[in-house]
Amino acid sequence: MYRFAAGTRNKSADDPLDVLVREGGKALARQQGVSFRTLRRRFKDRGMTISQARLTRKVSMVVNLLQLKGVTLRDLALRLGYSGAPSFTKFVRREFGVPPGILRRQLQGH
Repeated sequence: MYRFAAGTRNKSADDPLDVLVREGGKALARQQGVSFRTLRRRFKDRGMTISQARLTRKVSMVVNLLQLKGVTLRDLALRLGYSGAPSFTKFVRREFGVPPGILRRQLQGH
């Protein structure tokens, strides 16, 4: 399970795919010391686009983070690079068909 204390993670120590989710492909390319074009080619060599990798990772992170107790939706939204809970809620509804509160209850077995 992915655990974090809000605001305590060192951005330079983040998993590269976390950087991709939160800040995008250009930020990941900078972190990795390669051009955006090189990064795009590396993802293509693995059979996916940067956008596909970002969406896949974001969906996985949502599932893991919603299982945490005591973490607000706003904190989760910020951790995933959203400006706040409304945009996060819109993403969760689009991808999972339910709002984050219901998905959280389903994932936690309630």
